[in-house]
Amino acid sequence: MAANKKEAIVLAIDVGKNSLQLGSDGETNFEKAKFCASMILKRKIFAESKDYLALILFGSSQTNNHLASQGYYYNNIEIVTSLGVVTWDLIKHVNSLSPSDITHSDWLNTLVVAADMLKRETEDKIFKDLQIVLFSNLATDISFDKIDIIASGIKKQYINLTIIGKDCEDILVNPVLETFIIKTEATAVNFDSVLPKISHYKQKEVTPRAWNVPLSFGNVFNIKVAGYKKIDETTKSFKWLLCRNYDTPDSISAMNKHTIYSYIDNGEEIEVDRDDIIDGFRFGDTIIPVSDLDIQAYGYKSGPRCLQVLGFTKAKNIQRSFLMDGGSYIFKPHKEDIIAFSAIFKAMVEREELMIIRKIYLNDCLPTIGAMFPQREDNENYFVCVNLPYAEDEHLFKLPSLESFKPNYEEKNVVCNLIDAMDLDVDGNELFMPENTHDPELQYVYDCIAQKAINPDKMLTKTIPEYIQSLLNPPEKIMEKAKQPIDEIIKLFSLQQEIHEKCPIEENNALQVSCDEEMDISKQCVITAFSPIDDFNKLLENGFNSTIVCGKMKSITLDLIESSTSMEDLEKPASNLKVLREFYIHGNDVKSYNDLMYLVKDSVLLSGKEEMWSQFVDSGIGLITNQEAEMSDISQELSENFMKHEVIEDVAAEFIIDDDDPLKEFL
Repeated sequence: MAANKKEAIVLAIDVGKNSLQLGSDGETNFEKAKFCASMILKRKIFAESKDYLALILFGSSQTNNHLASQGYYYNNIEIVTSLGVVTWDLIKHVNSLSPSDITHSDWLNTLVVAADMLKRETEDKIFKDLQIVLFSNLATDISFDKIDIIASGIKKQYINLTIIGKDCEDILVNPVLETFIIKTEATAVNFDSVLPKISHYKQKEVTPRAWNVPLSFGNVFNIKVAGYKKIDETTKSFKWLLCRNYDTPDSISAMNKHTIYSYIDNGEEIEVDRDDIIDGFRFGDTIIPVSDLDIQAYGYKSGPRCLQVLGFTKAKNIQRSFLMDGGSYIFKPHKEDIIAFSAIFKAMVEREELMIIRKIYLNDCLPTIGAMFPQREDNENYFVCVNLPYAEDEHLFKLPSLESFKPNYEEKNVVCNLIDAMDLDVDGNELFMPENTHDPELQYVYDCIAQKAINPDKMLTKTIPEYIQSLLNPPEKIMEKAKQPIDEIIKLFSLQQEIHEKCPIEENNALQVSCDEEMDISKQCVITAFSPIDDFNKLLENGFNSTIVCGKMKSITLDLIESSTSMEDLEKPASNLKVLREFYIHGNDVKSYNDLMYLVKDSVLLSGKEEMWSQFVDSGIGLITNQEAEMSDISQELSENFMKHEVIEDVAAEFIIDDDDPLKEFL
């Protein structure tokens, strides 16, 4: 049976005259308490919490509590809501609170009312925890005659008391308050301490589920382990039912989805029945159908889930560049296999070796190859598993040499000083650790949802809240340390803006359109990778802006070059460049084409296709020289040098693995 994690929480806010005391930042305790209470409630909604919360106001101009109605002296204490699930209406009420003129705010009697409410309303229910959160500076004059009885009652009910508004150091000045805090084991913090921690929204907490699987060593033996996801990407899905408290049966209309399948024949849309549609794939100009029987017969079948050990290798053979994303797992042993697990763990640590494994998460899932690292933390041994790449996943990019720029000692020194000044390791604690850093995008989206839920008729504020803005700005201490190195870098490395003159375009070749029209034309102007030349010619015939059409053609050509793996794949981008070459020569705009060819050369060489470059330029797509067009500033000699390329030594040589190395068998 699943454990009950539901909590019962009572928020008690001082709204009396005493709460108008100003803090060091110029804000009153009342405003801070209202913000804290509102954030607590909103955090509960966004975390989809099932906790029950209640709201009590003391120092209020109204009296509304069950003890006062029975003749006891519990005036100016108002129960706004009893225990229940948080709603946006409750948040609206908190945001609309205003202080009263009541001087006497009896926080001690408020604790009695809150404790009695928890006792009465949780008798027939099971809660993991009972809490009272009191927002008060405890500065009002009250009677402490029954403070020991009240402290004993809170302790007897196992209520966790938190007082926000006064620090423990201030409370210790008063011996009576000190005794009360000790007896109730309460937590007392000031607003300055709690505001930074409560200003961010939390996502729904997910209980990690173990992936129970045997770690198999061939047919020799197995070790039962449980895997847990250690690092995973933050999900961006939101449940818009967060606003369901405003819905009424009359305001909800069912949304029916209806999908229509159709095709275009001679400009006419013809509807097709879903049962008549089959899957297929395109092979050149031919469409080959695929039936369900074909999918079952030729579909990939990896077999059942498994975690299979392929072998071991030295830790130095697995470089950090080999590690892939996709989430990492930690594997812990079951109780009955701790001895075998510990023996293998100890041997791997002593021999400085890692385990290469093959992992299939579920039946017929794609297999992954990973490395198991032995790790020890908090006197507990476990394996950390990270995915490794296959041969086709590894891309070695050959970047151009920087030998043309040789920095002197002063330039090197100032860059090193900047790196040291902006080091995120401060006093042994690294900044921006994932578990302590909030996602600014997620926080902003939550803030926008909260604004619209509370004020649906108002426009969203354009300003980013300060607590979200602080996540985007570097820490002030680091920027102060980095100011001097940055100023020195600006002095040593002067940057000059390069101004490119635009080539004149004849009026009869250009369309005079506004910015909005140009954006609309750009959306309509589409060149596909399937038939780029036909699309290019058709767009020009239809009167589209030649600048936009050529830009689309350049983009699709560069994409085709980067995705190509053979000389055959380069035939299509070569044909595209021939068409562009003729177009630019005819339009007297040779500079645009020559500039494009420099980008093409970089794209070919930097993607590891330097051996194809000579065959590629032989297709008749070289630079436009001054012999072909008078406007060109490219000589024949410069064009010939452009077409040449010296083969650089393979930078992958340092990654070559010896034949005797056990890693070669697995990578």
